[in-house]
Amino acid sequence: MVIFRATHWLRFWAQLQRCEDDGEFLKVACRKLKSMVMQLFANYGWRFTNRFK
Repeated sequence: MVIFRATHWLRFWAQLQRCEDDGEFLKVACRKLKSMVMQLFANYGWRFTNRFK
């Protein structure tokens, strides 16, 4: 999914930040975004074992 790829690149970009606080903020934001999206999909019946064909 696009959201997982985006959070992967944001976490990678967070490692490149000079200010450690900024990098940590991005990592936390990515984790929260990913968990919110997974919860949203789970609430509407999406099982993560489903695959697109």
